[in-house]
Amino acid sequence: MNDPLRDTINKYRYFIAGCFLLLSLYLIYIVAARGDSLSRSSANPRPWIVESRVLRGGIYDRQGEALAVGTTYPFGPLYAHIIGYDSRRLGKTGLEKAYDAELLGLKGSLVKRLSAHWGIKGTRGNDLYLTIDNRLQQRAWDLLSPYTGAAVVLNPKTGEILALVSTPSFDPNLQSLESQWDRISTDSGHPLLDRATQGLYPPGSTMKIVTASIGLGKDPGLLKETYDCTGEITIQGRVLHDLAAHGVVDLDSALAVSCDTYFAHLGLSIGAEDFTKGLESFGWGDPLAFDLPVSQVPLYQKSLQDPNGLAESAIGQGRILATPLYMALVAGAIGNGGVMMQPYLVQEIRDPDRGVVWTARPRVRRKVTAPQVADQVKQAMVGVVNSGTGTAAVIPGLEVAGKTGSAENPGGAPHAWFVAFAPAGDPQVAVCVMVEHGGEGGQVAAPIARQLIQLALTQGG
Repeated sequence: MNDPLRDTINKYRYFIAGCFLLLSLYLIYIVAARGDSLSRSSANPRPWIVESRVLRGGIYDRQGEALAVGTTYPFGPLYAHIIGYDSRRLGKTGLEKAYDAELLGLKGSLVKRLSAHWGIKGTRGNDLYLTIDNRLQQRAWDLLSPYTGAAVVLNPKTGEILALVSTPSFDPNLQSLESQWDRISTDSGHPLLDRATQGLYPPGSTMKIVTASIGLGKDPGLLKETYDCTGEITIQGRVLHDLAAHGVVDLDSALAVSCDTYFAHLGLSIGAEDFTKGLESFGWGDPLAFDLPVSQVPLYQKSLQDPNGLAESAIGQGRILATPLYMALVAGAIGNGGVMMQPYLVQEIRDPDRGVVWTARPRVRRKVTAPQVADQVKQAMVGVVNSGTGTAAVIPGLEVAGKTGSAENPGGAPHAWFVAFAPAGDPQVAVCVMVEHGGEGGQVAAPIARQLIQLALTQGG
């Protein structure tokens, strides 16, 4: 015979046990799945409590020059998009956010983590040593600050970022930042936007080095073929005009004079399927892991199915978009035998006693094309600088491989682009310069790139 009271008590037991089980599962989910994101949230008070107890680690360039001391930023706007800021009111951005736990000493040995959590007197966070060369960063800033745009300098063999500049910028020091936040956040120039890593633009004729690589990968005999440029090409009734009638050109001369009709024709010859596969091999549509937030270069496959969309993409117009960081990686990959390296900003993490607790290691991101194809495109890019549209990047005694770009856009004058690497035979540096509404890349972006290459190679960028 059942006891009603006992049955009721058992039901309550099962109910309470079920509640505890659900609560336990939820806590496991919070810790395992969302713990990291919640701990990094600016709304989480715990890091701020810890921060009030410990001395935040510093951030230094590759030579050990201080770029951030606590929340003081001696170079102001030069590093606002890289280092970011650390504000109780506005939150954290940049490396201050991405490496917050390291800078607060919340990663490392158990003793160190407990010291940071409990605020033991004298506790200090770890320091970040970057791949950035401050001299190169300052020069890039000086050259680019009159414009709106971005510049990226990297080592194509390792992926180390040597300089990363976006203009306009802002002063991340708290007194200035917080007092002027309303103006900064509503500025029509968008100074908070990191154009180098997050700005998506049509790459213009710099895209032709990608189209050339895809074409050569499909047809190794392409170098021997010629095309008669009449100054225009008609695609499904639509006329695409070139800047000039270049006459009979081959791949090398077409790249040197930046012949749109040649590369539009080449894109159509490659075909939508193979061109799409080629873009995928270069990384279009694939998320890029990086120390800072980056925009994914999109791959709009539908537009490539239309002949006009395919031709436009082949010359860097239409739906094809890229960030300056990505075009620097593309140029670097051509110089590096078709191998694109994983980009990175943080070289080392050191404890307060300067002991190295973590070191970055160069990693291959992807192989974008065959070595022989990369070499053929490289030689064509040398011709661009020596006798084509990129002569403003000539450096006496140094062989530079480059490509200009003037990307049309509905917002005004074309964006000026230039990508390059040097020395062409054994590249040590790759660069991308993009100036919004700057006009011709060969006139505006190439001279800036030339100076950055010179400084990087002569002063050990």
